[in-house]
Amino acid sequence: MHGFLLGTAAALGVVMLLSLYRVLRGPTHFDRLTGLGLIGSKTVVLLVILGVLTHQTDLIVDLALTYALVSFIGTLGLAKFFESRRNMEL
Repeated sequence: MHGFLLGTAAALGVVMLLSLYRVLRGPTHFDRLTGLGLIGSKTVVLLVILGVLTHQTDLIVDLALTYALVSFIGTLGLAKFFESRRNMEL
């Protein structure tokens, strides 16, 4: 089980790097926001996996849920900002 969780954490790290590429090179703002959302959700799962591996699930799950809420609100804020900015350019 320990090896499986480490492999899953490594795979999530690779997927997060691919999403980071989309954030840095995305042709539009919404592609970049999608990449940020993917990184946020993968970070939550990675935190839970690390909590299981270190046997501190109660603390880590609380941190993961807090990070998920902050990430979601931040993504919504950026989407609203880019939407209002796009409407001003038109």
